[in-house]
Amino acid sequence: MKSLAFCTVLVGLSQILSVTAAVPWKDSKTRERLDFMRQYRRVNDPDHSNSRTQDNPAEHPHYVDMPLDHFGTDPAAKGQTYKNRYFVQDAYYRPGGPVLFQDIGEDGLDGYTGYITKENLMPVVTARVHGALLILWEHRFYGESAPVNNVSLNIGNATPKELTEFYKHHTIEQALEDVVVFANNFSYTFPNWPADKPQPTLTPDKTPWAFIGCSYSANRGAWLAKRNPGLFKATLASSAPVQEQVNFWQYFRAIEEELAKKYNNCALDLHAAANWMTDAYMTKNTTLVDTLLLAVYGSQWTKLVQYYGVDSPTLWQYRVDYLTNLAWTPYTDFQYVGVEYGILGTVCDTMETAYNPSGSPGGVFASEPLDRAVAAYVKGIVAVTRGTSDVSTTGTINPYLDSLSWSWQYCTEVGGFQVANTARSTNLLPVFVDMQQQIDYCISTYGLSDRVTRNGPDVTHINEKYSGWNIELPNVIWVHGEFDPWRALSIASPDAPEHKATTNIPKCGDTFSVGTQLQWIIRDGHHGSDLAEAIRFNTPLPSVTLTTATKPAPATTSRPKSTVVIDALNAQNLWMSAMGSWIACTTLAWTPTAAPAAAATPRDVVYPGVRYPIARAMVAAAATPAL
Repeated sequence: MKSLAFCTVLVGLSQILSVTAAVPWKDSKTRERLDFMRQYRRVNDPDHSNSRTQDNPAEHPHYVDMPLDHFGTDPAAKGQTYKNRYFVQDAYYRPGGPVLFQDIGEDGLDGYTGYITKENLMPVVTARVHGALLILWEHRFYGESAPVNNVSLNIGNATPKELTEFYKHHTIEQALEDVVVFANNFSYTFPNWPADKPQPTLTPDKTPWAFIGCSYSANRGAWLAKRNPGLFKATLASSAPVQEQVNFWQYFRAIEEELAKKYNNCALDLHAAANWMTDAYMTKNTTLVDTLLLAVYGSQWTKLVQYYGVDSPTLWQYRVDYLTNLAWTPYTDFQYVGVEYGILGTVCDTMETAYNPSGSPGGVFASEPLDRAVAAYVKGIVAVTRGTSDVSTTGTINPYLDSLSWSWQYCTEVGGFQVANTARSTNLLPVFVDMQQQIDYCISTYGLSDRVTRNGPDVTHINEKYSGWNIELPNVIWVHGEFDPWRALSIASPDAPEHKATTNIPKCGDTFSVGTQLQWIIRDGHHGSDLAEAIRFNTPLPSVTLTTATKPAPATTSRPKSTVVIDALNAQNLWMSAMGSWIACTTLAWTPTAAPAAAATPRDVVYPGVRYPIARAMVAAAATPAL
């Protein structure tokens, strides 16, 4: 009788709330969770899209011919090249200034050009303070930086064999070598440079380079610092999950911790909903599952049922795929915006107040019959799926390229599969979101090969070569978010060997003590908060005389749908100070010793409540004309 009542409630709910939601991640090569998640890292401002001038650097990409195979391991690739894209912001360069290299990582560049055009985001502020030339770099096999052939032009329809052949040179080591080759051969002609003065030589042997990266690209910065010491004098590794791990159930610990602060009733309900989906799956409860999917996916689900038949084994695989997508929906943007201002907050608020405006301390699953509790959960999901669609990708060889390029990487070398851990009393995903499901996706997409296996990706060679979360580097600042799920794989993970965090910046030639690294954990921060947060001052940054026609877009004053993460300012300014110290070094030869860390350079307070603001002298220097 309870099942009948349950069905009656959900059928009514489906008629009221029927929507067309995004195609499940496994069902379509165009739908990857990370595609949707990465939009929160993107920093383009549509308000400025119509005001860009002819001289906006985001409208003038540069390209460099890059060897497809740097190491000569594939005779068939000998002499083959592709064009690698990058952008240059030269507005703030002053003679003798450094080169600031920002690596975007696992996405095309078009969504990130704000990092070279927005005056209050950290890369532009860093260039402005230090008189740097700013480069925005596109990773191989993303955006426009991939071989152009029949496979890349039709990649959405490529066979697994074609994809494996196409991506065989899409590896961590090949992509790291791209940066080395680019830096050592880089040249740039400044417009409007005085005819009586020679153009500056900008290779790392003549001009100091600094690296900015976030997430996977932060890993790349750390790996380059270990792999090619001295190439970059300073590196910002923001939210770097340097410990490669295949089964990454720990991703959800940060979500659980933030939920526990203000949304404990919702945490209980999400756990109960995961258990309910597990039970429905284990008992093959077609009626329960189909009614739920009808309420969320509407006619999209109806057509599948009509096509395959309600008892078809194929339809049950679709049920699992759709339920996986549904179960993941509340957590889609958590790593960037947390609970309150993200999808999870909307789901929680909607679900918890479905029957009581004040909510229930124990959650709706504890206070309501199962049919009404699940109806409340569906209402929360529908509240965030209405009108959603796949993230469109512009500026790519093929709109499917970026998704497949990243899934190739996590299927072969990166791992990080975010799966259920049903042994935990706080588990947030149903049992079928497991390792086997992830591996099956990799095999179905790329086929079995020496790169894609039934054992999952091989992450051991990267951990062994670069030391995972045991890595120690002399010229890297590590920044983490307190509630960043990826911190569980960083050097600040509670599971990692202890690294003593210091804010003392060694002077050139000095070293850290063994086991000590320059680190900052941003209170209330998430993934890449230091790069997402605009830099705000109680007084404006001094104006800069622009020496070329390239002028960034006006600064924005706030980020929508969030509050200022004040502690991000400390991380930003610690980076500025480290950059100022390290780029002056002529060598980075480094042997860890037991000597005490050098004292930090005193800093003036320019923002109330901020512990490590930019030194006034550095800010003042930014006002000096370049020529």
